[in-house]
Amino acid sequence: MSLKETKAHLLELLSDAENKVIALSGKWGTGKTHLWGEVMQESKDETVNGALYVSLFGLSGIDQVKRKLIESVAPGAEAHPKIWEAAKQAVNSGLKVLEGFHKGFAALSDLNLLLLAPVMLREKVIVIDDIERKHEKLGIDEILGFIDEYTHRHKARFVLVLNSDQLAKREVWDTLREKVIDQELKLLTTPEEAFSIAAGLFPSHHAESIKRAVVICGLTNIRIIGKVIKATSRILGNRELDDALLIRVVPSIVLFAAIHYKGLEDGPDFQFALRVGSTGDLAGLVKNKEKNKEPTEDEKRRTKWRLLMNELGIHGCDEFEALVVEFLESGLFDASRLTPIIDRYVAEKQNVEAREKANQFMYKLCWDHRLSNAQLLEMASELPAISGLLDPYICSELEIELAAIPGGASIGQAVVDGWVASFKAHKYEQVNDDNPFNRPLHKSIAAEFAAVNAQAQARTTVLEACMHVIEKSGWGTMQEIAMKGATAADFESAIRNMEIDKLRRFMRRMIEMRLQKQTYDAHFGTATERFVEACRTIANDAVSTRLAELIKRLFAGTALASDLTLPQAQAGSAIAPSTAPHPGP
Repeated sequence: MSLKETKAHLLELLSDAENKVIALSGKWGTGKTHLWGEVMQESKDETVNGALYVSLFGLSGIDQVKRKLIESVAPGAEAHPKIWEAAKQAVNSGLKVLEGFHKGFAALSDLNLLLLAPVMLREKVIVIDDIERKHEKLGIDEILGFIDEYTHRHKARFVLVLNSDQLAKREVWDTLREKVIDQELKLLTTPEEAFSIAAGLFPSHHAESIKRAVVICGLTNIRIIGKVIKATSRILGNRELDDALLIRVVPSIVLFAAIHYKGLEDGPDFQFALRVGSTGDLAGLVKNKEKNKEPTEDEKRRTKWRLLMNELGIHGCDEFEALVVEFLESGLFDASRLTPIIDRYVAEKQNVEAREKANQFMYKLCWDHRLSNAQLLEMASELPAISGLLDPYICSELEIELAAIPGGASIGQAVVDGWVASFKAHKYEQVNDDNPFNRPLHKSIAAEFAAVNAQAQARTTVLEACMHVIEKSGWGTMQEIAMKGATAADFESAIRNMEIDKLRRFMRRMIEMRLQKQTYDAHFGTATERFVEACRTIANDAVSTRLAELIKRLFAGTALASDLTLPQAQAGSAIAPSTAPHPGP
């Protein structure tokens, strides 16, 4: 039941005195304590209004439970004096405890205080929370005995609040259900309800956009939603962004924050989310389709993740998502890096609107089965005119999808041609393409990139990733992705072109990593092997003699020294280094 429905049923159950023990269960963080607070306020029963509360977290004996309950009497007695008249009259007036609760409790010994328990707790509603977090010394039999004694002998009533997904031993819950529970309610808070509570605790300028993404993600843990809201506020601040920009940035923040704070049940990890739509990802999809067999559980799970990201409108990631991941993993946020990204989005509003139009087409193509091919092509006919405002990867994806629609190939090609014409008109001297995720790229667009600066981004990506590992003595998702995708040519280019001071640190650290490959291969794949291949090529280059000698000296005396020998030479048929082909500067 939803939070609203559960509250109505709980109020109804509490109105019947025959329900001595009521259980309210649900997943952690879904608002059970919040719900009980509302029930206390709205109930017309004074015993419910003045209910006593105790958390079993860390309590190791039932006497500790009783003391905590008695100590909570003061606030309830002051707020609801009528329900405490009998207790006042029953206690020996000589103790004068009830005239000054706080001072009196401090003066009483544990024994005297516990002797008051039957009188002080008589006919009261007692809420016991965090049963699953009790100390191991506090046995379930003690709790059952306490509940049984006080319901039968002292006419108390109990509400047990349980995090059903965190009970260490299922038999604890089963025993409670069998022995003492009269009525049980299971709370199934909706994402809308959970967000409403979290938004009340953490107001945000971007609440509506966050709510939409939270609902799509199915988040119901109020604490995690609060963290998602705070992360969004930290990243975006009080920026006033229009709808097109909010659609671009907020879903990504919500998704990646939900992943980081483990708010998604069986959700994707950073690496999957960052690589969706990449060449490797699409190649895997094609390969699986070619198998023509029942998909594995892992493939089904990945399909579910892709559908989630598609519904959020996340069709690929760029430097913005990279910055979000770095912030979540490090806890450090550099606003100076975000500002130019947002400023660029604002300055390129037309680009954002064009991208949203393209995304809407992709969404309709995927989901709206009522549209005919003719209607889809009519929508697509607007895309060539705006293709110069789109990024090359969206254009490439559009061309692929349109080619699959009868009569759509010409429109898809027009989209690509329009982008290429716009790219040529800008006369770029260097490709500054932030694409560490290898998203699909049409061959015509790839050719344009190659003509301008085919290797520039690859070198930068590998070098920056390596230097991050060296300088930070650690790494994150972005560095793992870059290193896993690095080729021997990337490492060779980096070694030949990096600054001398960086080269000194780079070589020492990479050699160490190769010597400890069992540790680093799990994170970086074949990166250290590609590094050794690059060093072997340089070491056997007759033209780059000084760099070759430097690498040989660095490898000498290590277990890697023999790895610099060409395979032909190891087989006894080596080509002399002086005749080896030159790999290029």
